[in-house]
Amino acid sequence: MKKDVLVIEDDDDIRYLIAYVLKKEQYEVRVGASAGDLSRELSIKRPDLIILDIMLPDGNGVDLCKALKNDRSTRHIPVIIMSAHQFNNMEEACADDFISKPFSIKQIVASVERVA
Repeated sequence: MKKDVLVIEDDDDIRYLIAYVLKKEQYEVRVGASAGDLSRELSIKRPDLIILDIMLPDGNGVDLCKALKNDRSTRHIPVIIMSAHQFNNMEEACADDFISKPFSIKQIVASVERVA
């Protein structure tokens, strides 16, 4: 069974690239561009993994990650956060992994394989 990955990234090009790469690696991929999209997608189906940008137009990825990890119904879902800015406090974010932008295709695949 393919793993279901939910990618929440507001940059269209980055979102498309991540989705394309993961589909080539045989993952099922759903995408969104905002905290609202994250909420909507979670109400439809729980993913096996979430890739979450820190800077979203309607929310902060770190706060969203904390909320996911504090919610009994979503705490088991691994979360990879992404940012173009330096981020050193993984424990604060409660994330399972971090991807720095710009990133390589290999980094995305390796991170997903590591936590999925």
